[in-house]
Amino acid sequence: MKHELKYIDDITKLTNRDFFLKEVSKFFKHNATTIYGVNIIISISGIVQANEQIGYLNVNNFFYKIAEIFNMVTQKNKNTIISRMNGTEFCLFLPECSDKKALYFAKEILCEVEDTILAYNLDISITYISIGLYSYTSHDTINTLLTSSDEALRQAKINKDKIYQKSSYIIHNSIDVATWDTIINRAITNNNFNFISFKAIDTKLKKVIHNRLSITLKDENSVYKYSQFMPIANKLGLSHKIYNNILETIFKSPDNTLQNYICSLRLPYEYLVLDESYLIMEEIFKLYNNTLKFKLIIEVSAKFAFEHPTKLALYKTLLLSNKIGIGLYKFNKAIQNFNFIKTLKPVYIKSDANYLNSLDAAALAKIKLLTKNANIDLIATNVKDIRSLEQLEKKDIYFIQGSVINLL
Repeated sequence: MKHELKYIDDITKLTNRDFFLKEVSKFFKHNATTIYGVNIIISISGIVQANEQIGYLNVNNFFYKIAEIFNMVTQKNKNTIISRMNGTEFCLFLPECSDKKALYFAKEILCEVEDTILAYNLDISITYISIGLYSYTSHDTINTLLTSSDEALRQAKINKDKIYQKSSYIIHNSIDVATWDTIINRAITNNNFNFISFKAIDTKLKKVIHNRLSITLKDENSVYKYSQFMPIANKLGLSHKIYNNILETIFKSPDNTLQNYICSLRLPYEYLVLDESYLIMEEIFKLYNNTLKFKLIIEVSAKFAFEHPTKLALYKTLLLSNKIGIGLYKFNKAIQNFNFIKTLKPVYIKSDANYLNSLDAAALAKIKLLTKNANIDLIATNVKDIRSLEQLEKKDIYFIQGSVINLL
């Protein structure tokens, strides 16, 4: 990926702090409850002494070698952002990376960097590395990410192992990972998932377009929201079992209060790419054919639709043959080619309000022409306030979803 020169650190050729803040902030602006991953912050101590011992030119070369280690170790993690935050600190932002995998990366980096320190004839007791890991979820903002990462780094500096891990879901829910594992597996076994609905509305005609179904987990006397348990389920590798469970539940025990409504259910990228997911959906539809009393739309991410056309074609045939519609969500600038949309012809396209409001007139006109010609609704998601709503209405976008609906 090429970046503007203003975002490149001259010595390491990594991106700089400005780039890190700009790019990472985007991850926490979208209404995506499955956001998770790990931010690794790394500090190299004793650089003043290193400059005196081997000279600043050799130290610069030393930092370049370290940057190569960061890139080498994390190269298999998609969408990683590696930046030099200041003279001696680096951040490795790892989207959709598990705690276990991130810890493996950290240990490998520690070993490689210590070998490099020795190779440059530096005293490892003076010039040394400290690594803090912070596991983030959709609860976080860019500010909490940086603050908590810094705290993890402070702990690493006083830890004899030079590595310290900190997790946001433990902070927010006061539940450790082992307990979450028990709760989620118990819910899967006992079908302890329920649906709650949120409206998508037409603000111009003042009517409900459809009800977006979200999932809650009930365990003994507690009820957990999707944003509380799903990021942890992803980390534990249990999310596919949850979606198998809720798909069967929605057909086996349909909610009669939704009769005659139009409802949408979002299935994430990670679930749809699994071959077994298609087979399970096929079996469920065959077993509970036409038991629903409401119109169902299955939402798939634009990324999945764009990257997996063959799988998408299979899902399209399966869904349409069972009178289930298809919707697209997370349509954004990463999707450059619209041809797959013309072929798919979804009921609607959902795109983040911030993204739609950021588009210039020409780019927005292109999207609106596509949706109009194909008779596809364009729905703005994550509309949180009146100002954002007014901006959308000025662009003739009246189909919305988000917390602002509570203010109308």
